[in-house]
Amino acid sequence: MELNKRKVLVVGLGKTGQETVRFLIAKGAEVRISDINVRENLTREIDEFEKQGVYIETGMHRSETFLSSDLIVLSPGVSFNLAQVKEANGNGVEVISEIELAYKFTTKPIIAVTGSNGKTTTCNLIARILQGAGKKVFLGGNIGTPLIQIADKDSEFDVLVLELSSFQIQGIKTFKPCVGIILNVSPNHLDHHENFEEYVESKMKLFSNQTTQDWAVYNADDSVIKSFLSRIKSRKVSFGKEPKENGVYYDGKFVRFENSTYDLTTMKLMGTHNIENSMAVVVATRIFGCPPELIEREITEFTPLPHRIEFVRDISGARIYNDSKSTSPSATLGALESFSNPIILISGGKDKGLSFEILKDKVEKKVKYLILFGESRFRIQKDLGSEVETALASSLENALEKARAKMTRGDTVLFSPACSSFDMYISYEERGRTFKDIVQKLPS
Repeated sequence: MELNKRKVLVVGLGKTGQETVRFLIAKGAEVRISDINVRENLTREIDEFEKQGVYIETGMHRSETFLSSDLIVLSPGVSFNLAQVKEANGNGVEVISEIELAYKFTTKPIIAVTGSNGKTTTCNLIARILQGAGKKVFLGGNIGTPLIQIADKDSEFDVLVLELSSFQIQGIKTFKPCVGIILNVSPNHLDHHENFEEYVESKMKLFSNQTTQDWAVYNADDSVIKSFLSRIKSRKVSFGKEPKENGVYYDGKFVRFENSTYDLTTMKLMGTHNIENSMAVVVATRIFGCPPELIEREITEFTPLPHRIEFVRDISGARIYNDSKSTSPSATLGALESFSNPIILISGGKDKGLSFEILKDKVEKKVKYLILFGESRFRIQKDLGSEVETALASSLENALEKARAKMTRGDTVLFSPACSSFDMYISYEERGRTFKDIVQKLPS
């Protein structure tokens, strides 16, 4: 891709946007930036970029800026349904994601993981196993380091492991992973996508450029994914509950793939969803030649990542868990399935337009007390409040005060919001850290 002297607009000046701007400047592009946030809320890098001749508009998106560009690169989270993006695209301006741009300048094989839930854990496990096998691994994309940061300089790596969101995949044209993995698909990000169908299409686009030399690893128990299988032209490997030809499955104790078994009974990761994630990991790492004994050891020894059903503290026999990463009802459903004890569930946050109906059955059977806070508390109460004793809280601290008053020995206190954090916190990480800080200050 020739970028020298091309008018390239970068939309969104977060971490990925900043790295994209730096890359484009180095390539000789005529770079522009558009960010809806006001200048005061953006980073000091603005001054650095302006000194290098970059045009920057803040606090708005001007149609003229979009229409006069040769190429538009969207940062993760910027919607393709933005009016100015749709107008430019309709007028023949090419619109891509940062992942597509970076892919044009990478050379190493890619393992790409998408899905509504479980991406980060799966990517970290894959990277850890590959490193254990002596490979030099880049881990990034939607987590950690943007792919654009190593564009044109990936020679030091053997394999690139990428977590990809629906936004990133929606903007690809030629991107092609050697191994593509889709873990699951459930309603999410409907505040950014036009509808669920568009969201699903974005996820499944991961496989659109694969050939018969590539691999598609998919969840055989997910009905949404199964309906798209006829479109996939690469070699398919399924994972799920039932034995299938060329597939991996879990028999209740062992994960079985080809002629190997993997004993996961001592696995530290909780829940059936992490069994599914582990099966996908087995396939991906076996494709890259990792020995079964290494794979089993790394999966069983892997410690849950922060904010993912993370044990925080025991208070008088009640165990408290931080699951702030669960930003959708389907993710919270997986967390609820991980426990059998009486659960005090704390949920709520920014309303993404998702239904909470899928939680009804598990809330009725497992939750003894439901505490709701944040922007979505009234809507969750409407969907779930009739199933269990419910309380509304004014803040996360107030929610924990209510939980402390109700908890008894043997209870599980689970903070699993089922919503994003942006009504009260800048990220799920900040929300999770706040939760843990409050928990540590609770009286014993």
